[in-house]
Amino acid sequence: MKEDKDTVNQQEFLRDAMRRLDMTREKFAERLGTKKRRLDNWLVPSESSEFREMDEMVWKFVREILTNEKK
Repeated sequence: MKEDKDTVNQQEFLRDAMRRLDMTREKFAERLGTKKRRLDNWLVPSESSEFREMDEMVWKFVREILTNEKK
């Protein structure tokens, strides 16, 4: 999986990951070890005052989860 911050926005990245893992927001937040509210803040449009940018570590962790789920 080559997606990163330069080629896809974080909303698309997270929604695609949840779809591929067949997880709800609640389950995905739990898998990431975060609160659903934080995940929701990552998923809102970047123009929203509620938007929060993900740390690079989150991008890497989600990529790792997706890679390991394929095996």
